[in-house]
Amino acid sequence: MKHDSAIKWAKINSKTLVNKKPGVHMLLKFKTNPLLISTLFFLGYTSILHADECGVLRYLVNKSNGITISGNTCKTADDIALGSEFNLMPGARLWFKSQRSADTQGICQNRSPNPIRISVNSDQPPWIKPSDLANCSPWTNNKMNCDDGKDGLNALSCVITTLNSDPHPKGLEQRTTSVRMRSLQIQGDPNKDEPSQSNAEADKEKVISAMQPDISLCRALNETDTHIKLTWLVDTNGHVNTVIPAADEYDEQNDADKLVIDCFTAVIKDFSYPQSSQAVWLSNQF
Repeated sequence: MKHDSAIKWAKINSKTLVNKKPGVHMLLKFKTNPLLISTLFFLGYTSILHADECGVLRYLVNKSNGITISGNTCKTADDIALGSEFNLMPGARLWFKSQRSADTQGICQNRSPNPIRISVNSDQPPWIKPSDLANCSPWTNNKMNCDDGKDGLNALSCVITTLNSDPHPKGLEQRTTSVRMRSLQIQGDPNKDEPSQSNAEADKEKVISAMQPDISLCRALNETDTHIKLTWLVDTNGHVNTVIPAADEYDEQNDADKLVIDCFTAVIKDFSYPQSSQAVWLSNQF
């Protein structure tokens, strides 16, 4: 009798508990509803994906200059969401790449004396559209040009391309000895044994080859076949702060030459060089 009374008491109190606490009742339903569980799991999964990869474009800040961004809802500054706007100061260069395809990059150059705004208006290529320039050509061969609407002068140029080169080519691993990619004299102890010139040239060619897609993008943006010799210093941490153009191969007063050299310089400085025990001079005619 005592056993039966205990069971009856438990049933009565469990009903009372569920009736008085609807939250517990909902919890019981949740545990037995596979559709609800699946839906919540999917929403949680997509939220994690959005947190890891926000936006449609990646802003390449190290290659860009004169850029501010407004309206971006992504938490990290280099992830660019749909609806964001790039603000390009006069002479500014914007460099970006697709979030979905790391090999697809774009570059825009403000050639006007006025700021230009570019909005991210689509999640599909070409992604961007000038906000305050009405006289723009359609995208042809992955290129667009806009004039200022007054004098017909080119105000903005943009190019998008797919790069086919590995930015970290094999053979350029970090080494504990001097890097073997020098073409000029290495700054350091002249008494140390240095690698042969053939090895030096081979490593230099790997660096130049890896840079070439970005260099070609600079050429396409500026519509030039100009060849300019540049010399730069790679410090022991693999950083470049000094890039020197050959004075006899460009016109300092020519704005077009300056834009090309600035673009080449950005590529050279952004490249991932291996660390070395000594600073290394490199030189090449691009």
